[in-house]
Amino acid sequence: MFLSVLSSALLVVFGGNTNALINLFAVGVFMSFTLSQGGMVLHWWRLRHENKGWRRSMIINGTGAVTTLLVVGVISSMKFLEGAWIVVLLFPVLVLMFMGIHGHYQHVERERTTDLPVHPKDIHHRFIVPVAGLDRAAIQSIAYARSLSPHVTAVHIALDADEAARVRVAWDEWQKQLAEDEETHLLVIESPYRSLARPLLAYIDTIHERHPDETLTVILPEFVVAHWWEYLLHNQTAFRLKAALLFRPGIIVADVPQHLRDRRH
Repeated sequence: MFLSVLSSALLVVFGGNTNALINLFAVGVFMSFTLSQGGMVLHWWRLRHENKGWRRSMIINGTGAVTTLLVVGVISSMKFLEGAWIVVLLFPVLVLMFMGIHGHYQHVERERTTDLPVHPKDIHHRFIVPVAGLDRAAIQSIAYARSLSPHVTAVHIALDADEAARVRVAWDEWQKQLAEDEETHLLVIESPYRSLARPLLAYIDTIHERHPDETLTVILPEFVVAHWWEYLLHNQTAFRLKAALLFRPGIIVADVPQHLRDRRH
């Protein structure tokens, strides 16, 4: 689609004159030949200790690169103002862009790091499950975490004392229905300044510092809606938490998707 739009734009700019467009084609083709032949010269140079016929191959490809480069020079100089200037300017820009992208990937490969052990037996899990209340999404997220590790803490940020009391009562009633090995600890953090993310992030940082040998995972329930604009009405707190935790090394964020029953299709 991009090439179609670009080709249409060139036809409009050049008034449909295919003779003028031939200059772009010729420079582009012979420049591609030059780059590919030059790449083969570098290829044979790197294999000079492994391939006995590397000199012959390098001379053949080098001759091809020089020849096509001469053709590019002739066309570019003779037809520069007739449209060849577009490709002459575009090629260096593209090459520099590709080199920059390649350098970025090499930098990421060298510098990326994580605190996760490389052997599964060395990974010891600890989970934090933020809960807004004791609804089905929270219970499912806690159950998922408990299936992986007994070290699970549900965290509720209460904006006032009455809300904290209601959550504790509902939590105690739910825990009575569970077996002893399924019980989970609930931590209620009162936030009188009505801040949700800041006290939760502070607690996550504290747990991460206290247990440096464990892999800390934060589980976030997230609604999956049908229309893009509905995301503006849901998952805002989860999105802020994920954005903040992205810059905290050694902390994993896991989503538990919650699909609406009437929209699964």
